[in-house]
Amino acid sequence: MNRAVITLKEYQGFQRAYDFFNRELFAGSLPQVLVTLQRHANTRGYFSPERFKGRIDKQTVHELALNPDNFTGRSDELILSTLVHEMAHVWQETYGEPSRRGYHNRQWAVKMREVGLQPTSTGEPGGMETGQAVTHYILPEGGYARAYATRASSGYQLDWQSLPAVGGK
Repeated sequence: MNRAVITLKEYQGFQRAYDFFNRELFAGSLPQVLVTLQRHANTRGYFSPERFKGRIDKQTVHELALNPDNFTGRSDELILSTLVHEMAHVWQETYGEPSRRGYHNRQWAVKMREVGLQPTSTGEPGGMETGQAVTHYILPEGGYARAYATRASSGYQLDWQSLPAVGGK
């Protein structure tokens, strides 16, 4: 029987990744957030400003959610690029001018390119950079690709992914 504390280990891994990419791509300027794993259909992740409030110190924090159903069949590099995509939303909420919920605007697209991710509505070159449904691809010579290579060379790996749904459950 595996006695490892799997919840703590998995969430610490995402916290370490958030802190690493915050230092490497955002000069350590982003606030701490609550990283969660959430199964929301048709999304790899999302950002929600001030989603949580402390029960003791009453501080509010943002939520950065990743969908574990989208980990299966994707590399750690792709999964963590979604983390950084959402971190660009954190940056915009903190320092920029966010659009309405779920909308990816020009300011966010510029920040994405700065950190080494190309926004696209299709997942491929040539897609629209702004809009309601915008994903990204990794720029091969960009900051994200270099930072991820450094992270991966340290032995960092994600541990868990969802099992495919069986029988419509």
